[in-house]
Amino acid sequence: MPTASVITSATLDDERALSPVEAAAFLGVSAKTLTNWRSLGKGPSYLKYDLGGDLDGQGRRRGSVAYQLKDLLDFMQAHRTVTGGQR
Repeated sequence: MPTASVITSATLDDERALSPVEAAAFLGVSAKTLTNWRSLGKGPSYLKYDLGGDLDGQGRRRGSVAYQLKDLLDFMQAHRTVTGGQR
């Protein structure tokens, strides 16, 4: 399994596009979890680039997927849970 690059504050640019492996590492989930979320229509927003590649088993064009950091941060904020008296 490839190692995701480390995201530091120097690279925290809202428009930066992360690979699924990098995005998964940022969120603390596996890349397979992100794949499952995409197929279920849940999870963070993502970009899909149609590279005009081969068709998959269901007749869809294969493409590349990327996640913008701002979308990952929005997703984390939307799924934040506050417990007890914390605010």
